[in-house]
Amino acid sequence: MNRITVYTATYNRAYTLHKGYESLCNQTCKDFEWLIVDDGSTDNTEELVNSWIKENVISIRYIYQKNQGVNAARNVAIENINTELNVCVDSDDFLTKDAIEKILRTWDS
Repeated sequence: MNRITVYTATYNRAYTLHKGYESLCNQTCKDFEWLIVDDGSTDNTEELVNSWIKENVISIRYIYQKNQGVNAARNVAIENINTELNVCVDSDDFLTKDAIEKILRTWDS
């Protein structure tokens, strides 16, 4: 079981979501799951995320819901977290390559 969930609420952000994906793939510590809650996107977000899931480089869980707004999407994410720790990363954000490692190291100390 992973120790931390990185969660992202997204809506029609396929054009920028790859930044987060690439930064997560490059993490020095892979002890995380990326939980993506798609808030009713009408672009190719679902296909893009499914292609990443098939690549199997990192653990990804994808939830699609009818558009209800970013706060509702974040609430769904929080309700579906199964790890001790979590961090929210917006759909146009990325993490430094050692972010997960630093979070876990700090938590452990």
